[in-house]
Amino acid sequence: MKRSLDCVLFGLLAAAGRAAAEGVSLAGGTAPAASAGEIGRLLQFAGNAFSGVGAPFMWAILLVSAFAATVTIEKAIFLHRASRGDRDLFDHTARLVKDRRIEEARAVADRSRTPFGRVARSVLGVRHGHRPEELQSLLDEAYLGEIPVVHRRISLLAVAANLATLLGLLGTIVGLIMAFDALANVPAAQRTAALAAGISVAMATTGLGLLVAIPSLAAHGLLGARADRLVEEAESRLAVLTNLLQEWNRTPQADPYEESKTGVRAREERLVDFVVSGDMK
Repeated sequence: MKRSLDCVLFGLLAAAGRAAAEGVSLAGGTAPAASAGEIGRLLQFAGNAFSGVGAPFMWAILLVSAFAATVTIEKAIFLHRASRGDRDLFDHTARLVKDRRIEEARAVADRSRTPFGRVARSVLGVRHGHRPEELQSLLDEAYLGEIPVVHRRISLLAVAANLATLLGLLGTIVGLIMAFDALANVPAAQRTAALAAGISVAMATTGLGLLVAIPSLAAHGLLGARADRLVEEAESRLAVLTNLLQEWNRTPQADPYEESKTGVRAREERLVDFVVSGDMK
């Protein structure tokens, strides 16, 4: 066993010496050809990793990567559209509420498909003369039902990163088991090939697992931060919108009768009576 380990160490030292020699030759001006050859060998190694003992782990990691990519694209599109749509919706509805055109503002919010738009639609449904508690109750109910949609499925990216890492680690363990079994049980003539096969399984699964986990974690952090910012913007806009509604609520509404044609005629008749008799009824 000790002799086998010595052989392995000698082989690793020899490989390190060859790598150093290749580095010197690259410095001498043969870098492009050597790089092309290394890329080709790397691609061949990656292709061979999808067959044999490590294939189940490689395909599982690839499946996890497809899931993570789907979630990332879907949430990135959703957050981009929500951010742009919420900004336009808030500008429009706030302007209408300032002009006391609540029904028009509610109609604008009805056409929105973003979480902020649905919350704004519920808040704008409050009647004139409401109590502050009624508006707060509508806001809380709509907020708790719609805003969590912004963060939905983002946490799955962290799960995908952990799965990819663990699958790669499991493949590494299997590859190391193969390598140590080759040292102990495989005949000397076949030991090098068996040892190389085990190490290749370990390295390929580890590399692919990290290659999937790192972008997944990056996407999880970036999308999570973007979702938090979107929620903060929605909260600030809802605060402004509720303040405008409270101000509208404190403004007395005009008498519908007085604003009708009948009311206009009645005022004209009272004005004529005042002119003729001097008595304003």
